Amino acid sequence: MVRSNRIRSTYQRRILDWLADGGGTVTEVSQALGIRIPHASAALKKLRESGDVARDHVSQRGSRYRLSSQGLTRLESDGLSRLNELVRWPPPPGAAGIVLAREGPMLLLGYASMPAGPLLGLPERPMNEESGVMEDSTGNQGESDTWIWAVQRGDGPVWWDLDSSRRAQPPEEPSSLTLAAWMERPKVMGIVRARILDETNPWPLGVGSWFKTLPTGYWPELPQVLRDGDAAIGRAGNSGPLVSPRGGMHARIGRRTDRSLLINSFVEESFTVADGDLLARPESALPKGLLKHWLKIIHPRLNQHSINERFERLSKDIDSSSSNALTRKLLNDFPGRVWKNQKTKFIDTRSLSQRGGEAALRYAIEVSEDSIVLDWRWNENVELLNRFSSDTRCKLLISESSQTNLPFILTSTNETGKFKLEIPGRLYLPISIKQDESVPEDWKAPKSPSELVRGNSNTISNADNELDAMWKACMLQSGNDVWADRHEKEYPLASWIATSKENQVARWRRIGNQIDPVWAGLADMTIFDDDDLADLALVDDKALSILIARIRNNPLRILSKTVTNPAIATAILLSTEWIDIDADVIDCWLTNPLRVSDVLRRNWGKSEIGRLVDACQHHSVLFNNSKIHDRIQILAIMEDVHYSLWKEHSVEWLSICLGSTIGRNALSMLDLPWPAIVYEQNLDSGDLVLIHHMPDGIGTDSLKDVMEGLEARENNRPPSQGRTHPLAGWLFQELVPQPELDTEYDLDIHIALHRRFEQ
Repeated sequence: MVRSNRIRSTYQRRILDWLADGGGTVTEVSQALGIRIPHASAALKKLRESGDVARDHVSQRGSRYRLSSQGLTRLESDGLSRLNELVRWPPPPGAAGIVLAREGPMLLLGYASMPAGPLLGLPERPMNEESGVMEDSTGNQGESDTWIWAVQRGDGPVWWDLDSSRRAQPPEEPSSLTLAAWMERPKVMGIVRARILDETNPWPLGVGSWFKTLPTGYWPELPQVLRDGDAAIGRAGNSGPLVSPRGGMHARIGRRTDRSLLINSFVEESFTVADGDLLARPESALPKGLLKHWLKIIHPRLNQHSINERFERLSKDIDSSSSNALTRKLLNDFPGRVWKNQKTKFIDTRSLSQRGGEAALRYAIEVSEDSIVLDWRWNENVELLNRFSSDTRCKLLISESSQTNLPFILTSTNETGKFKLEIPGRLYLPISIKQDESVPEDWKAPKSPSELVRGNSNTISNADNELDAMWKACMLQSGNDVWADRHEKEYPLASWIATSKENQVARWRRIGNQIDPVWAGLADMTIFDDDDLADLALVDDKALSILIARIRNNPLRILSKTVTNPAIATAILLSTEWIDIDADVIDCWLTNPLRVSDVLRRNWGKSEIGRLVDACQHHSVLFNNSKIHDRIQILAIMEDVHYSLWKEHSVEWLSICLGSTIGRNALSMLDLPWPAIVYEQNLDSGDLVLIHHMPDGIGTDSLKDVMEGLEARENNRPPSQGRTHPLAGWLFQELVPQPELDTEYDLDIHIALHRRFEQ
């Protein structure tokens, strides 16, 4: 709980509010707030003594002051106090918020409902509190028809319960915008620190004035400095008006996707110096004119006439593919690049050294008649970058450099396509850039859900082709159903990938037959109904497992219907221990037998097995023949039939297969838990001497564990550590040590060890 204590000193409140956006010196505080330096210094001294601000250096002049945690709490307490003084609950019907405090362009606003975003639309006339109405009203003369923009400062509204003075969750909007629903809303309000975007435009609303929400689709005009540039960078807020800053921007960003978005926003109108891979362009030839600037960097003392002479010789050497000291140096700075005589508006800087990058920028400054966009990824060259940023053609500089003289600074947020544009005066405007990033040249579309790597975007543009659709769908963090609806017919798989979890069932019903069934694994299959899940289970084993669990939990929901789906028949045949109802589903299962080995093993001793074995030739051979001596048939049965069904033949069949090279080679490749199969059989180590002639393989390791276990028993000594399981050899001993509960080794051998231990 925070105590409601209002800050009485106007100077102190204004300074605390300004410092909440970042630190500053006494001079900066004075200039920003229009307070005389002695008054600012005195106010800061009192705030420092009270613990509300801290100073970086104890006694140095020019020290920077910053807000302390106590100062932040005091600001919050002041806001809560103003909220309690000015708000009489409930708010006027339809009110968005109330003005709690204002000092020039700096605002403190209280919101009754969640504001639309960090860009806030504010009316130039207060609402009529007595006749405020809900959305079905025809309105009244007191409502404003002109609006201005304000920008939210800080991370967003801080919500308070007005009764308890404790922090609270944002209120949920009533499902029905009726007067009764409005009056019954929780007694919760949010406090927002904001700043008017256009400080030259006075805002007439006073403290205590209630205001309405910006009408949907209405965009107030931005200040002229943000709308009369020669190119739009993006939209203000999430979907506001286009922002075209007048002057250059310094983008301090490093993420590849953000750099690509920015460069793509300007590449058509500007001379661009950037890595071509960011634009998904193939490597392009470089203009030879760039080499004059490269030569000037290498030979800074040569006059222009000498540079021109060297350029002519170098140009001829390039054309004739001559190798000398200069062309080798050129190859080092421009590895593998092709050269052309024509000028260009795009310099592809991929693989260029810093010296090559500097030459490219010098060339752009010399020849370009358009604005210039530069992606600078090398070490800082202060003199060159300052020269570029001072040029009126500088539109965008992407660089980690901390200082430039550009009027706007652009920084990334945690969300792709969302930026903050810093305007002089520490004003931050949220910017959304249309995400039209091209598909990277080396990007491959995923072929299954396991290969899918999602991005962190929430919105994407329309797709131009199938690959573009897949790329954009994969860039979505959690889905976009509007985009998926729009592309469902032309690009069904991309539409499926872009579908939100809530709408996957409906989407799969419509387009599932057009998509490889493997993609069903992208969905939460537990939310599918029985019929859809059964259809999916025919092609997806994960869906079949969910179906089996569902039938075991409630058999009657399935058995009350006629079984016509082979997946349901499979689930029933695998769940005889759970289902106490006699249901003949064999004919249905045989139309499309699933999990054949498991079904036949579970039903091996039952009367129906004679019909079931028709699903597998090798099971049928085993069932109908008491004596099998053909090596090929034996190996086929070992591979396809669970060992529990032929365990009694294991010693005889091993002898047959070990007696030939073909048999030994085949046994070496069969992944079978031989220690668990033969430990109860009458077998001696001498019966397995031929395993020394087997090639290396998983089957060889398993049989060696058997042989070493037998030898240890015959020699009355503990077995050595096994290959397939450390305790495998102990299966052949009289006493078995207690195995661990879990294992990363062969599970069948581990289970056999537990059974032996419990005997």
